[in-house]
Amino acid sequence: QVGAIYIVAEGPEGLFLIDQHAAHERILYEKMMEQRYGLSGGEVAQQQLLEPLTLHVGHALAGQVADQLPELLRVGFAVEAFGSDTFLVRAVPSVLAGEDPLRTLEEIAAGLGDRRNLVGEELEARLVKMVCKRAAIKAGQPLSVIEMQELVRQLEECQSPRTCPHGRPTMIQLSAGEL
Repeated sequence: QVGAIYIVAEGPEGLFLIDQHAAHERILYEKMMEQRYGLSGGEVAQQQLLEPLTLHVGHALAGQVADQLPELLRVGFAVEAFGSDTFLVRAVPSVLAGEDPLRTLEEIAAGLGDRRNLVGEELEARLVKMVCKRAAIKAGQPLSVIEMQELVRQLEECQSPRTCPHGRPTMIQLSAGEL
């Protein structure tokens, strides 16, 4: 690991510098989309909360959030209206374990305000991308050798391993000749 940001790996085509955050985003995105659209039955894994969290979005965004409650449920958030601009969060996507789900939902609510014209699968894919960005390993996070090996192994299994869901490269390849 270099700078707690990049994983250095050797492959048949040379040396790879893997961006741990972008790679983990790609892995999480494909897992969530597989849970949603794959053979597993169409449900994203959720973590039920012992006590509901209270989400305040403000009057300007409350209507948009209320309109998207079914979409939020499809990506793993069980949210219900609880007053004019307040919502109760009863479950979150399991990939957010250990993260602050309210911050993620606040970002999603702001994103809904910016992207009023998104519908259906396009909106769902954007929501999944936002969840994955928040849940992914961060730059600067030290990883053990086993964690790095597992991350690389999972990235190799991805359908689109070369970019994160937002289009950022997950890796740079240097051939033996270039080295």
